[in-house]
Amino acid sequence: MQSRRLVLSLILAASPLGVSGCFLVAAGAGAAGAIAYTNRGATSVVAGTVDQAFDRAAAAFQQASITETGRSTEESGRQRKLIGTKGEYEVTAELNRSTDSTTKVEITARKSAVEYDKELAKDILNRILTTPNK
Repeated sequence: MQSRRLVLSLILAASPLGVSGCFLVAAGAGAAGAIAYTNRGATSVVAGTVDQAFDRAAAAFQQASITETGRSTEESGRQRKLIGTKGEYEVTAELNRSTDSTTKVEITARKSAVEYDKELAKDILNRILTTPNK
């Protein structure tokens, strides 16, 4: 009976994850958070400022053979975006300041208006998480 109650509690605790569109994938490196799938890609809070995370994203794009096609900075550097292509996919890294020392990063790899490659997005995010800050 005790194990049945535990299983039911775990199911109820996990159910909001399915409804919200996010699901925990794997733990990231160091103080960085875990990677979570979103409806369109993957997201995580990474250690470092927005500029540090942006440099790591640019390095990850190069490592993954993604051709950079654009970049932008908004809100005095609190938000940055990196865009590139890999084959049929448009890959976007959106970075937003969380705290003075952490940045929320969301990666999407879009093939069409409704088709996304979450595994490619997770791969890019893993590369960002494992690249040390300069």
